[in-house]
Amino acid sequence: MREICKRLLKYDPSIVEIIQFGSSVYAPKHARDIDLLVLTKKAKEYEGYLDAAYIEDLPFNVDVIVVNLGEKLREDFIRGVLGAFKVLYGNGRHMLEYAKRLSDPKFDEARAALKAARDYIELAERTSDELARDRHIRASFDSLFHAARIASMMYLSTEVSRWGLIRRMLPEPYRSKFRKFINILHVEYFYHGNYPRSEVREEFNRWHREVEKFINRLESETKGKKSEEPDKTT
Repeated sequence: MREICKRLLKYDPSIVEIIQFGSSVYAPKHARDIDLLVLTKKAKEYEGYLDAAYIEDLPFNVDVIVVNLGEKLREDFIRGVLGAFKVLYGNGRHMLEYAKRLSDPKFDEARAALKAARDYIELAERTSDELARDRHIRASFDSLFHAARIASMMYLSTEVSRWGLIRRMLPEPYRSKFRKFINILHVEYFYHGNYPRSEVREEFNRWHREVEKFINRLESETKGKKSEEPDKTT
């Protein structure tokens, strides 16, 4: 990563921060690629960033997102970065500015991922093509994982926006549950396709209930923390 940062800075000396985020931070043993957010004063040709990040025989893919300072970003993307990130270059000050602009987090996106998971499993049940069925099933389990991931980011970004740019793991018991979602839903079932073939719908329903319960508890605790905050208007 040091070499990649060096190459990116050589291509664009106006870069002010390079942020690694996503699964390569929260699940490095299982990640298949590395996501980088590049904040720069004036972006150059995008292909040049990809060329700079490409190193022959690298055992993983590197995806680069380039953003000009001051450019407006979607809140769900900002929360996605804040959920698990590492500052590779710079001091994180500009990322902090994005964090300060966040509105109160909502859990609607996590529930949308839950709905998408059900859509995928229903698509799987309707198709007779085995390859398409397998793809839909794996996507359904991965969408459950992403629902839990999004809810976790909502929970953690509340802390980030309130007390500054704090990177920390989920507290127990959420930490253990989320690790289970990573290892089983994201890695075993989605990446490796090692889901139970004979009882797919039953397995899906079981995990759906568990993820939904996880989301509800995170949301309830987040609302509880917010209600305990002192009234700053007086």
